[in-house]
Amino acid sequence: MKKFIKWGLIAIVGLIVLGAVFGDNGDEATGQGNTAAQTDQNEEENKSNSKDKETNEEAPKEEDVESSEEGTKNVGVGEGAEIANTTFTVNSVEETSEIDSGNEFIENATTDGKYVIADVTIQNDKDESLTIDSSYFSISAGGAQYDPITDGEVLMAMSEEDDFFLEQINPGLSKRGKVVFEVPKDVELASTTLHAQTGFFGTESIEINLEN
Repeated sequence: MKKFIKWGLIAIVGLIVLGAVFGDNGDEATGQGNTAAQTDQNEEENKSNSKDKETNEEAPKEEDVESSEEGTKNVGVGEGAEIANTTFTVNSVEETSEIDSGNEFIENATTDGKYVIADVTIQNDKDESLTIDSSYFSISAGGAQYDPITDGEVLMAMSEEDDFFLEQINPGLSKRGKVVFEVPKDVELASTTLHAQTGFFGTESIEINLEN
């Protein structure tokens, strides 16, 4: 009788041990399955985040596009280009090798190259006065850039009304004047562009093709 009881106890203990072993294995397998599933989910999320990041980095921001579009205005002769509440219009452009002073006491200005004279109107639509100087302009042609001429002979030959020397334009008013450039004879207006900005350190500019 004791023998049967002994073996019965052994069988019960064995069943308990087996149950514990298989239970742990099942929990471990379940845990591994959950871990694998979680890992796969994390990888998918990381891939999705990476794609979103790449898309955001590659796509230009709307304000950047608008900034690049508004940074430079390109027009032709007779067309107004407005930037920073200031409108620049090249009314006409002429080429000559001699500037007539119109005064018998002042010599005409001459050059071995030629003068490019741009007749420009500047309209100030700001809420404050605007100071304009001929140094705010330049022209480019064939990869070269030319600054306005500051030669005394030329300045004397030009009338005071034509000058853009530190001219102040009050709000709502405009100023018309001429900017003179001295360039080689072979520079063609068809390939020449006038550049203008709104100040000494202006980051905004206009470009006007000088082809008539």
